[in-house]
Order: sequence, then structure tokens, then C-alpha cells
Amino acid sequence: MKTSRLNILQIGAGAMGTRRLRDLHQRKDVALAVFDERADRCAAAHSRFAVKTFAKLDTALEWGPEALIISTPPGAKGVYIDLAFERKMHHFSEADIWTYGATRRSAQTKGLVSTSSCSLNFLPVVKGLGNLVHDHLGSLLSYQHALGFHMPKWHPHEGDEYYGRHRDTAPAREMVCFDLHFLNFIFSPAVEVAGCFQKYGELAGPTEDTWSLLFRLKNGGTGQLTSTMACPADYRRGCCFGSQGLATWDIYSGEVTLRTAQDQVARQYQFGALPSVLDAGYFEEINTFVDAVLGEKIWPQSYALCQESTATLAAAEQSSVTGMWVKVDRDAEPDRSLPPHS
Repeated sequence: MKTSRLNILQIGAGAMGTRRLRDLHQRKDVALAVFDERADRCAAAHSRFAVKTFAKLDTALEWGPEALIISTPPGAKGVYIDLAFERKMHHFSEADIWTYGATRRSAQTKGLVSTSSCSLNFLPVVKGLGNLVHDHLGSLLSYQHALGFHMPKWHPHEGDEYYGRHRDTAPAREMVCFDLHFLNFIFSPAVEVAGCFQKYGELAGPTEDTWSLLFRLKNGGTGQLTSTMACPADYRRGCCFGSQGLATWDIYSGEVTLRTAQDQVARQYQFGALPSVLDAGYFEEINTFVDAVLGEKIWPQSYALCQESTATLAAAEQSSVTGMWVKVDRDAEPDRSLPPHS
């Protein structure tokens, strides 16, 4: 039965699902429930947030959700996105390597808020960088962005259950899409890509540890992105060159520097170190989605933005096989299984 509150079903109560519950459970205009097949996660969600929990999807659907938040691992979201379109439910999906054809279906479905997470776009440093680039640097010549981290430090207690220890959902592969969400938003998406992915380090197992991509951009200029998960030090920095100056950024420290032809010295901007602003960014993101469902705001990021990122990854991986530049097909998605090592 329809109530005065919006019924939201949280699918998955792992790390990200718990974060979404935390950011929404105090809202008076929503009613939250959780579906997770793991009894321990349901128990933890109920204990912490006093929400209804369901171990079976059919029972959860009988509760009458009007919106879904899909926080399952990469490669496991498609069935829930299909369900949301079939039942005409608003839905928010955590970012993924694949978009499951949701871009096309979202564009064809009026009145439905259908979107993928673009969490980095809600960070103050990304917002600030975008404004500075657009206001001060003129025509883009080139940008470079690199991120490095050490995968074994991620979710160490989950063992092989953690999706990041599977080759097709390797974090270095996934993070290409995540960082492209904000890079495409600021600098424009790629129209053609050269790329390679390979194992260069000493991590155990067959998984490649480094993805490197070179772009020709839609609005002019070039871009470069490298993602590696075999580096013991965390790094997420970049620089861009424009016809009127240059900028550098550090996602972790929240610092941006800007130098133009008029500057004697570089101007420095501090938008907040990541640990101090990350929670607020997640909070703003998921609450903006709910506000959009309620008609109080417009969701600022189209699903097509995420599709552009996954399509670019698909082209780069094709280039790694052919050794040639590959045009980005906006409807393409990366292979569900990576080809065997050569």
C-alpha cells in the first residue's frame, strides 16, 4: 500500500550498501529496507539502522519498493537493473565496468530516475578543478592522470570472495571507469583510444596490474590515464595544459594549483583532503538521487556519462589486442571475460 514515504530497497549490505544506508536512514521522507542473502549482513543492517531486512528477493518485492539502490559487486547488477526497468522502479546503481544497456533504456523511459554512481564528481576538488579549467585555461592541449594503489590492502579479510581478487573485475580495470567519469566530465570523452593492459609487477595470480590509455578527445586535445594496483603507495594526481595556462591536481590531498600567463607564481587552492570530504560527497550523491526521485532536484549526471567511460575501456582493451587506435563505440561495453594472456 502506498504510504507518504518513499519505499527504497537497498540491494546488498556490504561496504557500499552500508554506506548508503547510513546516509539515508535518518530521512523522514523515506522508508528503507534491505535485501541481502547473507544473514550476517541483514542482522548487522537491522541492528545498526533498525530497517526491515529480507533474505529473499520475492519477499522484498512484496514490501512494495518504489526505488532500488543496487550495491552488488561488478558483474552482478544486471539482473536488478532489468528488474527495475521491468517494474518501472527508480534505481541507483553503484558504478561498474558494465552498464547493462541501461543508458538506452533510461533514455526511452520517461519519468524514471535511472542512474549510475559518479561519486568522484561530488568531491569538492573535482568541482573546483572543473571550474578552474573551464574559467582559466582556454583550449585544452593535453591532460595526464595517474592512480596507483596496492590491491592486497583492500578488503584483506574477505579472501577470494572479494571481487577485486578476480581477474575480470580487477580493481585497476574498474578504476579506469571510475576516474574517467570525472575526467570525461571536465575534459570531454574520447573519440579514439590506444591502450594496453599488462602484468608488470609481482602480485600473486594471473591478473594484470596496470591499464594505460591514450585518448583523442571529442572537444580537442589529448588525454592519458594510467591505473595500477601493484604500487605500495597511494597516488591519484594529474595535470592539464591549456592555451592559457596549466593546472595540477591531487585527489587525495584536495589540492589544485593553477598557473596562467598572468601569474607570477602558481595559485594554490585547497578543497579538502579526501578523508575529510569523502563521506560528505557520498552523502550528497545518494541524497541528490532521492531528491530527484521525489521531484525536488534534477539528477546532475546522465547515465550516458558512465556509458562513455565503459565504452572507452572497451575500446582501449580492443586496442591492446590489435595494437591499433580504436574508435569509441558509445554502445559498446568491455568483454565480460578478458581474453587469455598472450
